Amino acid sequence: MALQQLDIQHLRNIEQTKLAFSPTANLIIGPNASGKTSLLEAISLISQGRSFRTTRIDQLIQHDTTGMLLVGHYYQDKEKQIIGLSRENRKTQVKINGQNISKTTELAGRIPLFVLIPESHELLDSGPKMRRQYLDWGVFHVEHQYLDIWKQYHRILRQRNSALRRNRTKQEIQAWDQPLVEKAEVLHQLRKTYIEKLSPILARYGEQLIGENPKFDYQPGWDLKDPTISYTQHLTDGFDKDLERGFTRLGPHRADIKIKIKGKAVQTVFSRGQQKLLICAMTLAQLKLQPAESILLVDDLPAELDPKRRTILMSALKDTGAQVFVTATEPDLIDVSDWPDSKMFHVKHGSFQDVI
Repeated sequence: MALQQLDIQHLRNIEQTKLAFSPTANLIIGPNASGKTSLLEAISLISQGRSFRTTRIDQLIQHDTTGMLLVGHYYQDKEKQIIGLSRENRKTQVKINGQNISKTTELAGRIPLFVLIPESHELLDSGPKMRRQYLDWGVFHVEHQYLDIWKQYHRILRQRNSALRRNRTKQEIQAWDQPLVEKAEVLHQLRKTYIEKLSPILARYGEQLIGENPKFDYQPGWDLKDPTISYTQHLTDGFDKDLERGFTRLGPHRADIKIKIKGKAVQTVFSRGQQKLLICAMTLAQLKLQPAESILLVDDLPAELDPKRRTILMSALKDTGAQVFVTATEPDLIDVSDWPDSKMFHVKHGSFQDVI
């Protein structure tokens, strides 16, 4: 799905603008704090109902104004869709082709959107939560049943944890084990199958961007060293410790993926520039696996990359076939000359000028 046009009113330092985009590459040029990232935020908000910079949508509303409005014009399979999102008096309203929708997750399900920002390195540096989010976001777009099963699993998990905290009887607590196991096994299998599909694509992008073959070490959230010990048995064996701590210690909610190069953690062998390219490879692999056309936002692409690596990365971005939005401080830092119908925008103090 391509974003053809976006109307923005009162988002951060963007007072009002209407921009028409290329379905291939869109280069946004301007000094720091000029509004480049704010435009990417607007695209993220209208595409998936949330910003990649904050969970508080009211922080996006321009100072001294009461609300904001976004209207996006999308094309999918030659059919036009108009998505509107407004925020005023702490209430968000979303419409698709004039019809109100109650959940912003409907946006995320329609428009696969991927984001590469300077903070993306936390995918490698932080704890497992971000890596689970990376994994879940990818499976969500490939397996339509995934979100419902994920929600059901976490609903049951909350019930079991509540029973543990309240020191209920063993029988009452273990009554949640079987439904928890049923959802856990489905989540595990969907994640495992997804990683098996993703790995060869990651290998290809890894070779292209960093000359290495990254490997995923998937850890489902419980020990699989002995395949004869089921998740059910792990819950049974760990009951006393769960009761002592007041929460369920094992399960898909504790899953992780470690990324390794030749058996070693990437953090120990890669420079920051190489880590950035690895994260790019991981994101592009996910994007390539999507069944629908995707949108890719890349903020400050030149940072930590020399000209050769920037050229290689832009070639990889083009290969995905996604609609790409890239920000940079100077136009000569990014070459989009071989992208058909590419466009360039200059931005200063929240004001945009269409250059190409």
